[in-house]
Amino acid sequence: MFNMKYFITFSVLLFMALGYKTYEQYNHINNTHKLIILNESQALANFITSFRQTYQDTFIENHIDMKPEMINLLPVKTISEISKRFAVRTKEDMIIRMVSDRPRNPKNLANSFEMEMIEEFKKHPNKKDAFIKKDNTYFYTKPMRIVPSCLRCHGKRENAIPSIRDRYTTAYNYKLGEIRGLLNIQIKDNSFFEILYDNFINTLSMTILLYVFFLAIIYLLVKKMRIEESRYTENLESQIVEKTSMIQKQKETFETLFEKSTDGILIIYKQKFIQCNEKAVKVLNAKSKEDILSRNISDFSSEFQPDGIKSTEKAQNIMQKAVNEGGIQVEWLSKKLSGEIFWIEISLTPIVLDNKHVIYAIARDISDKKVAQEKLLEQKDMLYHRAHHDVLTGLPNRALFNDCLECGIEKAKYNNTKIALFFIDLDEFKQINDSLGHEVGDRVLNIVAERLKAKVRKEDTLARLGGDEFTIIVEDYKNIENVSLIAESILKVLIQPMHIDGHTLYLSCSIGISLYPKDDDTADNLLKYADAAMYKAKESGRNNYQFYHSDMTELAFERIHMKAGLRQALINNEFVLYYQPQIDAQNKKLIGMEALIRWNHPKMGIVLPSKFIPLAEECGLIVEIDQWVMKTAMLQMYHWYNKGFQPGTLALNLTLTHLRRDNYIFELQEIFKERYFRAEWLELEITENAVMNKFDEVISKLQLIHSMGISIAIDDFGTGHSSLSYLKKLPANKLKIDKSFIDEIPHNKEDVAIIKAIIALGKNLNLTLLAEGVEREEQKDFLLDNGCQLIQGYFFDPALTSDEIEEKYFTKN
Repeated sequence: MFNMKYFITFSVLLFMALGYKTYEQYNHINNTHKLIILNESQALANFITSFRQTYQDTFIENHIDMKPEMINLLPVKTISEISKRFAVRTKEDMIIRMVSDRPRNPKNLANSFEMEMIEEFKKHPNKKDAFIKKDNTYFYTKPMRIVPSCLRCHGKRENAIPSIRDRYTTAYNYKLGEIRGLLNIQIKDNSFFEILYDNFINTLSMTILLYVFFLAIIYLLVKKMRIEESRYTENLESQIVEKTSMIQKQKETFETLFEKSTDGILIIYKQKFIQCNEKAVKVLNAKSKEDILSRNISDFSSEFQPDGIKSTEKAQNIMQKAVNEGGIQVEWLSKKLSGEIFWIEISLTPIVLDNKHVIYAIARDISDKKVAQEKLLEQKDMLYHRAHHDVLTGLPNRALFNDCLECGIEKAKYNNTKIALFFIDLDEFKQINDSLGHEVGDRVLNIVAERLKAKVRKEDTLARLGGDEFTIIVEDYKNIENVSLIAESILKVLIQPMHIDGHTLYLSCSIGISLYPKDDDTADNLLKYADAAMYKAKESGRNNYQFYHSDMTELAFERIHMKAGLRQALINNEFVLYYQPQIDAQNKKLIGMEALIRWNHPKMGIVLPSKFIPLAEECGLIVEIDQWVMKTAMLQMYHWYNKGFQPGTLALNLTLTHLRRDNYIFELQEIFKERYFRAEWLELEITENAVMNKFDEVISKLQLIHSMGISIAIDDFGTGHSSLSYLKKLPANKLKIDKSFIDEIPHNKEDVAIIKAIIALGKNLNLTLLAEGVEREEQKDFLLDNGCQLIQGYFFDPALTSDEIEEKYFTKN
């Protein structure tokens, strides 16, 4: 509460501060007043002294003869006259007197005040002037001392100027430096300062009045605040009494509700029960509260919760979640003291009780509810299964098939994968139904369903749309050949005879296939296209499969025939090697060649490696084919060198399949011995992507290969995602610029910039550069101008047979 003593103290201190500042201001005005008059007096004194001295020196230095009439022009006469006239003009507010203690002219005799001041200056030789106020007048006095020019008139009489000596008998024998006169300036107080003082007094009076006024206002405000404060205090005390009474009633109500609640209530502190009601005792099957209190939550929980997490760990997690979210409700697998496991629903709310942060828990036995839920789920699952599955075969029906296809398409879009949709229709099934009856027909459909199940993967979806129509959704297939193999396996399994009630039945099917995303990206269209392809299969004689696009069917058959013929190709020596020259465009010399395999198929003619190499990798023949290429090419290089030719370096492809084989290095060394081949004749090319994707796996093998004296080239450089920190660690000798960057130079600015950057990078890393796919002279000229002189491409030569190489580059030269 406000204390009046503080107000009085504040008022006194404020008054003292104002008084001190007023006193300071008054002194400042008074001092300024005196300083102005003093400066004015000193200026006049300096002027009179300078005038007198100048006047006196003029008479003496110019040897002016002092005639009787000239006496009146001497300073003693003229200055007195000037002073009188000045006093008249200033209305005697300022009077100037130059007097002496023993003048020749009695009128110049000093008065009593002036004599006192002469004596004062004689007593104090160092005192230069004095400024004194008497009554309402200021006096500025300054001693007049004898100077050498004064002695001409006031020294020894015999030495004085004749006109002075003849005229005057007194005022002689003055000594140099002694005081014989006084300059006295009288200045009356100026009315301007009276006005200034009056203004100061008026301002001071107004300040005091304002001070008193504001103090009065502050006093009244403070007094009002004290009254309001007193009212507020009384009101607050009344509210506290009222709230205390209300809280007490609430406490009593809470205690009643706590004990009489139909749910078990427990107070948990640091995962221990510190309070509970009687219902909690019954829920946990305890004898009394003492059986529960001070026990841990784990004492009333099963060891693990249904999700497999330990109860102690999960309890800690949900308690923390309750604190973070302000409350939580969970279902908990609890345990009674008897050991019986049962379900409870528990609500956890963080509260503060007796200055402790505790958890207020409400527990309800929901064992009966859980049993009812399980029964409902079983019924729901049963109804769902009946609604979405075929009653006869148990397979998904059309509704579930449509959902699965929609989901499969969305998944494929997200994962960038492919889907194949099979539409299967049984051939001549209607005859079985008509001749043997629907019961046999149903058994046939069940057998078909079982056989189809055996031919699809777990992740694929087999459905029966109705009648004798089945569908299969094949997700994430690798290539078209995989789809063809599934179709062929279905055809084979369904033509197997069926033995039913003494009847041997033979059945076949027609299969239509549509592909996502090649054919369409909607479920309705994919099903429609598969259905159309199925009718095309029936029109083609039944017991076959057709793709919606006929070229896919041809491609699938082609791949199957090629895959079947690959092993025979090795036996029949159907593979041939071509060699594409690598040229130094600066001097057009052969510096090496890349070995390229071709398959001389007996029916299809020359097949490029892009068609059969992936098939060879799938069926496991790639290693044998690569060994054939290596042995054949090395033998050819040896023959050329043995004949004295200079074929340069042999470039062969190196794949991850090679590097992952433990005995690859050993096989390489054995072929060197077998073919009399030197390591420096060989350059192995590995693609940029293969290196970057499996860097840690391949780096040690590449370093070992490089240590054998074999060159290593990074193929298709620029198409992958190289890291410069990895690239500089590779034991590489050459970078091969990919053809995709060469095609549009020098017209494509982006490709030009990329090639220049690759060339600069290669030179900084001391790597040889070779450009692939050079077909035009302007491409060759651009590469030469920018520092890449090794070229491979149609501009010089396509891939040639060994005979063509020998004829063009060796025999003619």
